[in-house]
Amino acid sequence: MGESVDRQLEEGIRLEQELRWEDAEALYRRALDTARDARAADLADLRLRHANALLQLRRLEDARQAFDAALTAAKESEDARLLARALLGAGVFTASHGDLARGEEFLLAALGRFHATHDHDGIQGEGWALLNLAAIYGRTKRLDLAFLTFEKARERLFAIENWVGVATAWELQAELREKLGDADRAAQDFHEAMSFFAKQGMAEKVAALRGRLGGRRVV
Repeated sequence: MGESVDRQLEEGIRLEQELRWEDAEALYRRALDTARDARAADLADLRLRHANALLQLRRLEDARQAFDAALTAAKESEDARLLARALLGAGVFTASHGDLARGEEFLLAALGRFHATHDHDGIQGEGWALLNLAAIYGRTKRLDLAFLTFEKARERLFAIENWVGVATAWELQAELREKLGDADRAAQDFHEAMSFFAKQGMAEKVAALRGRLGGRRVV
């Protein structure tokens, strides 16, 4: 059963990277329907992926229920790393739903748990927690802290060659600069994001950002 879940997760991640969120959501839903006897850690992992796919599809009520289920499953698994990932997911969802203060609390709790480990997964979790905290800091006008935290996120994610994470940090920073009216530096950051998405082979994402930039050039 574990190997089957691993294969389903691998396929789901491939679909995510191709931005095929409807297909990924359907795959995770089917996997959950057939993985009732899987290990608690595997079920928690599937629930986290499913919740994130629902969030990407803007099915917010379904996503909320899925993140609640994922958090419960992570606690039941007694896997500290999975609990950290569940807190990370809950923080992302809560912040995207408008509750920035609670989202920040979830993300700081996740960051503390990831920081307790010093392996690849711990560094990766730190990077993603920092990335999402930076976005919250930007939305709450703590701008110096936001840019510093984006940089810290990129440092961690670059160190483990997580190019999607590095690219996402550049993209979110670019969006913050756009909101601040700094179009030139926003364009520079978008081009940085495109280069790392391309490094990961995410052609669809690169094309989407190129279309968003239109005719703007880096100064």
